[in-house]
Amino acid sequence: MSPYRFPPRKVLLPTDMSEASAAALGFAKILHEQFHTVNYLLHAHYFEMPVYFSSGQMELMKRELEQSRRLASEHLARQGQAAIGASVEVIIVEKPPLEAILEAARELEVDLILMGTHGRRGAGRLLLGSVAERVLRESARPVMAIRQNWTPVPVRHVLCPLKDSEAGRTALEYAAQVAKASGARLLILHAAEEGAPAMECPLVGDEIRQTCQVEESVTHGDAAHTILEATQNLKPDLIVMGSDRKPSFLGELFSSTTQKVMQASPAPILVVPRV
Repeated sequence: MSPYRFPPRKVLLPTDMSEASAAALGFAKILHEQFHTVNYLLHAHYFEMPVYFSSGQMELMKRELEQSRRLASEHLARQGQAAIGASVEVIIVEKPPLEAILEAARELEVDLILMGTHGRRGAGRLLLGSVAERVLRESARPVMAIRQNWTPVPVRHVLCPLKDSEAGRTALEYAAQVAKASGARLLILHAAEEGAPAMECPLVGDEIRQTCQVEESVTHGDAAHTILEATQNLKPDLIVMGSDRKPSFLGELFSSTTQKVMQASPAPILVVPRV
């Protein structure tokens, strides 16, 4: 059984106060209305004092930063209340965003990290887009990434690209929990690479079939291409994927399939960590 639970009880909402972050608040509203979640709105307010500052300049800057934190906290409390329709707990920390998000998720024992992404590629990608990708890679908890231009809709169709791996099975179990809690249809896609042995449906057992409505299909070809094609045809409200990673000299990276789907899919992506 998956150690992760849905519906979530505690949700962490990292924000850089941009339109991308506002999109994530839209999904948080849906979750709160359905499941009465407790929401934590986190902003990493980080400034490193230049070494050449005098003691007087440092004291002045500390007072200005304290004022800035207070104003930011008041603004986020109003924004969260307006967007979600309920009070939120605001957390302002003086740390780099990635460190702040992972630490808060661990200390608060949240069930889900929900964050917006600008969805830009390459050198032009803005801060939260870069931070979102690193959180997706490094988080020990499920992470949902939502593009800036996403339109809030209830989850009625959940697409789960199925891979015969530990990460794939964990994602499938979590996707089934999402579908059951949301009253959604679970669309299971096995994207078999060229040359792989043929598979026949059904791909899942009765235990999952008894929890929600299930549709299965098998396609052959490049996995990322077939998943994105299915996304265009089926128009899922959410894609749930396992965090299959591969080692490199730089550390662990997402598989090329996961990376391509994250970059190109218009639907929110929910990445479930390996157990």
